Amino acid sequence: MKQGLSLAGLIWAAMSSSQVQADQTAIQTCYHPMVLPNILQNLDSTDQRIRIYSDHAALQDSQHAVFSGNVQILHKDTLLQAPNARYSPEQQSLVADGGIEYFSNELYVSSRFFNANLATNQATLGQAQYQFVAQAGRGEASSLLASERALTLENALFTACPEQDTSWALHASTIKIPADSGWGEAYHAVFKIKDIPVFYLPYLTFPVDEQRKTGVLIPKIGSSQRRGIDLEVPYYINLAENYDLTLSPRYMSKRGTQLKSQFRYLTEQHQGVMQLEYLPNDSEKPSGFGSRYLGHLNHRSDFTERWRGYIDFTDVSDSTYLTDLGSDYNNQSDTQLYREASLSYFGDHVNSHLKVQGFEILGNYNQAYQALPQLSLASAKPIDLGNVLQASWYSQYAHFRNEQAFYHTTDRVHVEPTLRLPFITPAFEMTAETSLLYTYYQQQSLSMLTAEQADITRTIPKVRLHARVNLEREYDWFGEQALQTFEPQVQYLYIPYRDQSEIGLYDTTRLQDDYYGLFRQNRFSGLDRVNEANQLTLGWTTRFYDNTENELFRFSLGQIFFLKEPELTDDLLTQDLTSTESMLASEMIWHWYRRWYVSSALQYDIDSKKLIKSSASLDYRGDENTLVQLNHRYSRAVSGVEIQQLGLIGAVPLQQNWQLIASYYRDVTNHRMIDANIGLQYESCCWAVRFVARRQVRADLDVAISNVEQLARLDSGFSLQFVFKGFGDKAGFGVSDMLSNGIFSYRRPYLLTN
Repeated sequence: MKQGLSLAGLIWAAMSSSQVQADQTAIQTCYHPMVLPNILQNLDSTDQRIRIYSDHAALQDSQHAVFSGNVQILHKDTLLQAPNARYSPEQQSLVADGGIEYFSNELYVSSRFFNANLATNQATLGQAQYQFVAQAGRGEASSLLASERALTLENALFTACPEQDTSWALHASTIKIPADSGWGEAYHAVFKIKDIPVFYLPYLTFPVDEQRKTGVLIPKIGSSQRRGIDLEVPYYINLAENYDLTLSPRYMSKRGTQLKSQFRYLTEQHQGVMQLEYLPNDSEKPSGFGSRYLGHLNHRSDFTERWRGYIDFTDVSDSTYLTDLGSDYNNQSDTQLYREASLSYFGDHVNSHLKVQGFEILGNYNQAYQALPQLSLASAKPIDLGNVLQASWYSQYAHFRNEQAFYHTTDRVHVEPTLRLPFITPAFEMTAETSLLYTYYQQQSLSMLTAEQADITRTIPKVRLHARVNLEREYDWFGEQALQTFEPQVQYLYIPYRDQSEIGLYDTTRLQDDYYGLFRQNRFSGLDRVNEANQLTLGWTTRFYDNTENELFRFSLGQIFFLKEPELTDDLLTQDLTSTESMLASEMIWHWYRRWYVSSALQYDIDSKKLIKSSASLDYRGDENTLVQLNHRYSRAVSGVEIQQLGLIGAVPLQQNWQLIASYYRDVTNHRMIDANIGLQYESCCWAVRFVARRQVRADLDVAISNVEQLARLDSGFSLQFVFKGFGDKAGFGVSDMLSNGIFSYRRPYLLTN
């Protein structure tokens, strides 16, 4: 009896299993949860009693109880309502008819009759129509038979479309769901679009809980000049509860047939993914070129709370693999592949980090150094030397190799103790610190090295004083009460000059001198170059907040002033990495009117009176589907070439359910288009279609960036995506993922709360 009436679990499992559940976007925008009777809020799922309420009750022949008039049958957290009901203790049956309604927190069912056999714990609902309460999904069946062993639906239909919309539906003559197997079976399943049969399957299985099932996933189709027609059909293999495999045959009309595979695993201590892509013969390449492949491994191990392990490794058969074929794990414009394996220990007093690291440079460029290995040791927390004085230390050993470089093998040892005197209050903070940087290099080369080149010792003291003040006041912001902050800061940095021209560049490059970069202690990454400094850096930031603490405006301005001009050297290795500029940097973000935003940033060399870098954008953000951005970016030297680009991005709803998205980027310096996308999509509550056409510069890593004519070649293509919401894919399309199809993906250039 109890199981016969408590149908919520079985019916909910059955109905939710026949779909891939619609995402929350579809629920919020398309589906309105139905209003349940208030009585359900007071029901207890652990209450085993069966309670029957009605306007009239009668006992016939001392054997049958007859209820009529607003009959309500309550059991656990379910409610059954009917005009009439009959209970027979002798036959162990409960019958309700005249049009019944069944409610639970997950499911609503309307049916012509309800018949429960208490002896066999079976219940039947005839001519039933069901609807999910908390998500999109509805359907009907000529009968629902629920028992302890299984739930069986005859002549069943399921769709995620709202009422009066039959854009698509799944029909099956029989759906059977065993109670404990986790899997359902559908017989003679027909998928229909607008009542037109599209495909037929005599038999299929599907999960009724969170279990995964082996089978075909949604295919992908597209086209481009490089690959031709591009069709990929993923096949998912559920190997075990905690690991799986996806095999994806991919046909490219201009390239051939490729096999892609992805293996995922997850244990209590380990997780990761392995990817292998293999193309035996590329039709676009000359005979003898050989097979093409990509291998990728990303692995993480949490051995204990203190011990961590990590691996990130990618390898390709040739430098043009990504630009020709693309990949799920790397962008087609990537110029290098990062490789790292590390083991870390986080102790109470010492943190250690052991890693091997390297970069695979793609294209006809010089290869980078590999760290084989690199061991870093540092204090886990500041060491108190009194009430206010603190000490810390950092040390590192690294062994570098690069057979193509002048110094092909190098050992480097670095030790850096630091004393710090901090003074921090809510309105004022000041830190005085001094460090001693000791670095030893043992360099080897195929050429004869002098003693000064082979063994180099560098000792550099460093002194830093940094102070910041936080001031605030109430202010009138265009007639509204606002709060303004003023945050000036000053830094004095002293690092004496040291000749470093004989030291190779192993992990060092010049960093950006944006506003926050002005207050760095070193203008280089890594340890191989430490800039000379006897300088003062002044800067300030002001912010405006409205009366609800939303940030409306922020402006920062700072400059480096040399108290002593840095010495010029004949260091050929760092001729493009000089640190002698007296840099002025600013940054501004302004929420200037309703949904309009302005942002800008620049870096300016005061001495040479040259603009180094700049960026600016004007943004309009309406709702989640409406945005417009006009942006400009400039860099004086990227690999020795001036870059100036202008971009326009827009996403505009055309009318109900229709969306237009476009982006366009132009190389202003060379007067050419470099990237353009236009997309049109239709999205209703139960299905969506998207078409995207693109045209962009063909990335060719074998061509120098200064060769404008070779880089002017364009690649065109399109992609088509079709989704039935709630069946085989997530529901809903987002503007952000559509704008990521091009070389330049859309990014919000501000952090203001809005």
